[in-house]
Amino acid sequence: MRHWKFLGLGILVLFSAAAFAQSAPKSDLPKVVANDNRTPAGQFNNGVLNLRLELHESVWYPEDEGGAHRDIYAFAEEGHAPQSSGPLIRVPQGTQIHASVRNALPIAAKIYGLHRHPGDPKDEISVAPGESRDVQFVAGEPGTYMYWAATSDHSLDTRELAETMLSGAFIIDPPGARPDDRIFVLGLWGKDFFAADGVEIASINGKAWPFDERVTYKTGETIHWRVINPTVSPHAMHLHGFFFNVDAVGDGEHYERYSEDQRRKAVTELIDVGHVFDMTWTPDRAGNWLFHCHMVVHMLPSESLHPPAPEPAGYSPDHDHGPTMGSLVIGITVLPSSNSAVAPVAKRDARKLQLVISENPAKIPLFRLEVKDPLAPPPATAAPGATAPPVWLGPPIILTRGETTDIEVKNQTTQPTTIHWHGIEIESYYDGVSGWTGTNEKLSPAISPGTSFIARMTPPRAGTFIYHTHWHDPTQILNGIYGPLIVLEPGQKYDPERDRTIVFSIGKYDPFGYLLLINGNPQPDPLQLQAGTRYRLRLINITDNFVDMRVRLTSDGAPVQWKIIAKDGADLPPAQLKSSTADMFLTVGETYDVEYQAASASVATLEVWEASLPTSMVLPLKFAASK
Repeated sequence: MRHWKFLGLGILVLFSAAAFAQSAPKSDLPKVVANDNRTPAGQFNNGVLNLRLELHESVWYPEDEGGAHRDIYAFAEEGHAPQSSGPLIRVPQGTQIHASVRNALPIAAKIYGLHRHPGDPKDEISVAPGESRDVQFVAGEPGTYMYWAATSDHSLDTRELAETMLSGAFIIDPPGARPDDRIFVLGLWGKDFFAADGVEIASINGKAWPFDERVTYKTGETIHWRVINPTVSPHAMHLHGFFFNVDAVGDGEHYERYSEDQRRKAVTELIDVGHVFDMTWTPDRAGNWLFHCHMVVHMLPSESLHPPAPEPAGYSPDHDHGPTMGSLVIGITVLPSSNSAVAPVAKRDARKLQLVISENPAKIPLFRLEVKDPLAPPPATAAPGATAPPVWLGPPIILTRGETTDIEVKNQTTQPTTIHWHGIEIESYYDGVSGWTGTNEKLSPAISPGTSFIARMTPPRAGTFIYHTHWHDPTQILNGIYGPLIVLEPGQKYDPERDRTIVFSIGKYDPFGYLLLINGNPQPDPLQLQAGTRYRLRLINITDNFVDMRVRLTSDGAPVQWKIIAKDGADLPPAQLKSSTADMFLTVGETYDVEYQAASASVATLEVWEASLPTSMVLPLKFAASK
């Protein structure tokens, strides 16, 4: 996997727009058109697709047409404007493809992916400036694939600047299939991606939020999506409010469609460089929702397009009405279907909790969280005379499946916030994206300083979830406004002796700067456990940008065997419940529940690392002999 590098191990610092300011676009360059990937390119006749592609210098407006631009290289179909992503190639299995590629660039190009699938990823078509090349092949096996180009010796994950947008979708359908899906191609223009001072502009189908397409569905509708990642970075794609089934995965050349009993449920899915995944979901609640990359840097407008402006005189955070989102975000509106009946609302007394967010007088971290729950055990306190270390982590919130609960979020800080109940199937109004979730008549508000907001939920499933800020200031996620949200079965009590939650996050721990934290601490105390006892370990990644964090449990230097029993709060189907090597990637916004039992007294090590970490982090698990 490729990895992202961050300044201070937590924040990607982007160049200001002034450093990459461009003059007016060249008057002779064609304008790139955003491609919604609904209309296939080429002429199809009697089982043959005739396709004529071109490569052009172009001007790309990632937001509005009068805003900032970048001069890029782009694919076009002959006689049409350049597109981002490139023209959609979509054919039935067995199609004979006759394609030509004309290079109108001032530099040679190499095109990949225009061949039978599965195929050799190194298979390339080299085209000199002004040259045209023809290629013929049979489409191959059904699946989701891609084609792409580079104007240097770069690989897919090392392209930079103008060549980064030379990508398109290549879909092969089973014979007789009627396409009923949407295709989303992720884009990432930039320079020095793997440097601390790199710069980037992220998009979906050629546009960045809020200028990209909004999609609209009705409740009860079955929705099929194909997600394609030809960018230099992995992404953690997260759907608000609903679970989706992962139907298939691929690496751009090979494609695997899962059988029914192997399709996992998820709310967050890692998509690596050059990979794809297909997903299906069915909304059962109306409202506004989001699908986005969970990396903080990909939920904000690109600073290369929007340099931070000085705050005007008299500025107050109370003036902010909603989070400024940007980049890899899709807005979803779900409308009631014509035959959907409004379910009667059962009158019941809701359990009542409080989540209190206040400012930390010690300033490290900036915030502290308190959960007021009359049914919860009192929090642990420091020994007499001892000083409790600073903790970047909110207390766990423990709910019960099927029990209606009101959580009052009290904001006692000096800045607005919102709380997103990550993975919880909840009404849109309570989902926690200020100015977006809810309905057009009633949008979720910001929780202004000194005010409260009551989120009502009735969790339909037990599992491991997350609550976290969804405000537009990364300072909040880097200063502990998050915590585990555990939903238990009715009648079940939380048993900390057998049930352990392990949260990975990022915080600024002076004097060392930004560090990976385990349960809010850069040097967590060992877990004292018992051999012969089966433990449920709830693993949560709520870092800012650690999209491909690796977690491994070892004993005597070798990985042990554990059993993965749930992902993102959804139990795995019986066909997937089996022991496996305790070595996994845990992307940001993802949770996994695993079971592990040590046979005898021993010390195991939970080791965590990511490319931008100078060393791995470890959490010892000390298993005492059975009593």
